[in-house]
Amino acid sequence: MLRGDLKNLYTDLQTRWVFGYFGLGTLLLVAILLFNGTYESLFEAVRYGLFQFVSAASCTGFQTAGSLGTRWSPEAQLTVSLGMVVGAAAGSTVGGIKLIRALTLVKGTAFRISDAFYPDAAVRYFNINDRNLSESEATREFKEAAIIAFLWVVFLTVGIFVLLTVLPTGEFTLENVVFEVASAQGNVGLSSGITGPSMPTAAKVMFLFNMWIGRLEIIPVLVLLRALFERGGAYR
Repeated sequence: MLRGDLKNLYTDLQTRWVFGYFGLGTLLLVAILLFNGTYESLFEAVRYGLFQFVSAASCTGFQTAGSLGTRWSPEAQLTVSLGMVVGAAAGSTVGGIKLIRALTLVKGTAFRISDAFYPDAAVRYFNINDRNLSESEATREFKEAAIIAFLWVVFLTVGIFVLLTVLPTGEFTLENVVFEVASAQGNVGLSSGITGPSMPTAAKVMFLFNMWIGRLEIIPVLVLLRALFERGGAYR
């Protein structure tokens, strides 16, 4: 790009979708903030909506809108949570499922459904990011994305369940808890007001676990556990 080859801005699938994801998420969040009257002017809604969604989806973690858990509506908090769950680009040590995996799941699902409309003898290739993958390669990519997405949601659900169990009744809402666990597991840094030194010890331990598996992207954690089970004789 610095040499003038600007097509790199749009030729890469993930780069195109990162900017598209930022744009669509921002439009949705700004619309919600305006509809709910969270801010008095369009400028304020755009200012805070744009900044907070990009901060969440890129896992930057800067928070300028104050306590989101008390001022923002449930749908606004869940929109930002979605940004953190999907996360940004692959290769990052923060973020959720990652945008390229979400795209692989969407395109892979459409590819599998379209199989029903082709004869058995048809030779088809799964194209993603300008790569033509064979049947076995496509299956491997799809399975990896599906496994990580599934496990990410499982551990997110476990974290939500633990927090709802240990937090004082009535002090925080479900959307506050979803927001906080998504932020912790994505190693983002945004908060709805739950995280702090006074929260229950069980919640702190759960957040430590969520941050750990999120930073390692779950699969290395499973590999570590398998190695521990093998050394402990669990498979004998």
